Amino acid sequence: MKVAGAVVDVSNVCWSDALPPTGRHFPLLERVFLVRDAWHRQYGQRAPLTLVADNSLRRQLSAEDQERLRRLEQEVELHFAKTADPTLLSLAERRGLHVISRDQFTDLRRDFPWIASAPARFLGWRTEAGTVRLEPSGIRPVSAQVVSRALEGKDLKFHQRLDHRNPVHKRILGHHWRCEDAGCLKALIWPDRLHDWPLLDARGVAVCTGCKGAVRRLGPRTRPRSFVVADARTGDEYLRFPVGEGDALEVGRGELRYGINLASTEVDAPADVNLVSRRHLMLSVERTSGNPRVGVLDLGSVNGTVLERANSAPRRLDAGESVTLREKDRLVLAGAVTLRLSGQQHFSDEQQQLPRLGAAGGGRTRMFLPEDADTSGV
Repeated sequence: MKVAGAVVDVSNVCWSDALPPTGRHFPLLERVFLVRDAWHRQYGQRAPLTLVADNSLRRQLSAEDQERLRRLEQEVELHFAKTADPTLLSLAERRGLHVISRDQFTDLRRDFPWIASAPARFLGWRTEAGTVRLEPSGIRPVSAQVVSRALEGKDLKFHQRLDHRNPVHKRILGHHWRCEDAGCLKALIWPDRLHDWPLLDARGVAVCTGCKGAVRRLGPRTRPRSFVVADARTGDEYLRFPVGEGDALEVGRGELRYGINLASTEVDAPADVNLVSRRHLMLSVERTSGNPRVGVLDLGSVNGTVLERANSAPRRLDAGESVTLREKDRLVLAGAVTLRLSGQQHFSDEQQQLPRLGAAGGGRTRMFLPEDADTSGV
């Protein structure tokens, strides 16, 4: 059987302590050769391999391995990138290649949706009696909320050097902060409290992102929730917005006193968004002793709100009916747009601001017709 080939996540392989010498977590180029040999044993000597590595790997390898890496560049197709994962996934998608990596690529599922539908193309490895064997890496579907949390974690680590899984860092994310340097531009703009999170310096101390000076911890942050709106036919996301803890807002079209205009000219709304009522539903985020409760109230919408819940048949909410929206639930508004919770867990002050959507897009609500029920694009 002819195999298209594979692309190797070189950094992931080099750092894997599941490859000999097992249990030792340091980058070793020899592991790439072990994976290469396993590939050729299982798929044939003619099955091609392409290598992709992070730029940082050049600095992380020993001097001896750096020299071996330079020689390897002359012998095989080897790409370097600031971040290897998007490059290797693009190559795999274009060429129909296998991917050799133990990464689940959770933070890249939005950009590369084909990952979940092609688990057989993703190979990991195991070592038995000193012999390396390739096997399915266990790629599995993940919810949109899990993807959101992965992207949030990646962004926090890159910009603030904060790991949301670290208990100390989590406390930083859960509080407001004030810059103590009166001469700092950010302190002048936001004298009461910073609108973003502190940055961790090289010592692991929280400092102002502007002046890198000392910050004072203030009170705890509230816990808003973020909502995602998409075209019901195509599944394409076109709007995100927050609802603060203890707040409620309307979702509909046109001018709303305090709400979200789904038909705004500021967003790429679907053509049939006029099926959504001008005052369609209300969302609320209620304080509780645990996680905030998200409530949905249908405001007597003309074309209805359908609740989709795992292991349950979709059902239309009655006018005036209030339900709790669970993490993986989805609402379908008038068959035109969908609304769900994002997985985002931490919000700066700036991220709690509602988008400016204007009052355009009001007008008469179009009645739902049988042909509007075609959602084959989802």
